[in-house]
Amino acid sequence: MNSIQHIELQPEGGWNHSQQIKLQPLTDKQLGFFKRRLIKFMVKVGTANCTNLYRTFFRNSRIYLMFARLNARLMPNGSIGRRETELCILRTAWLKKSRYEWGQHIDIGLHIGLTTEDIRRITKGPEANGWDKKEITLLRATDEFHTDAKVADVTWKELASYYSDKQLIELLMLLGLYGALAGVLNSSGVRLESEVEAIMQTLQCP
Repeated sequence: MNSIQHIELQPEGGWNHSQQIKLQPLTDKQLGFFKRRLIKFMVKVGTANCTNLYRTFFRNSRIYLMFARLNARLMPNGSIGRRETELCILRTAWLKKSRYEWGQHIDIGLHIGLTTEDIRRITKGPEANGWDKKEITLLRATDEFHTDAKVADVTWKELASYYSDKQLIELLMLLGLYGALAGVLNSSGVRLESEVEAIMQTLQCP
């Protein structure tokens, strides 16, 4: 993994997560045998160590398991490249000021090849120096989707030169899903796992 040091990253106005944990993660006793085993399996085969999220969202396992299935079809098993999906998710997390989503996807992003410079530039958006034309379009679409609730016609035309119709739907669903997830995480007060928190501390994010 790339070493990250001396990077001060925090959205203007600070993170937007609840100051209280409004939905406590379930204990082992509350989870029961099956859900404990399922969480261990998900951590083992997944790309993230997000046990606090699992233990919280398993308060409504019917909804969460449906969500997790859709999420897996978009990331990491979607048709859009992993670098591209992580750029979109991290930019979404930054715009939504979701510390949990940001921290988790820094960890994931570094493991799939994002660099510390990529992470710096994500905070500055599509206007930052160093993106290629496709990445500029992708990040601009992310910004427009979350600020205007639609991708502008000019940006859409550019996106369509890179992605098929099927992939465009996939991309929009990815942006919508992670925007919604950021709101759920911010509202419920889910806290980062200690391993991911250590990365955030290295990033000097209070």
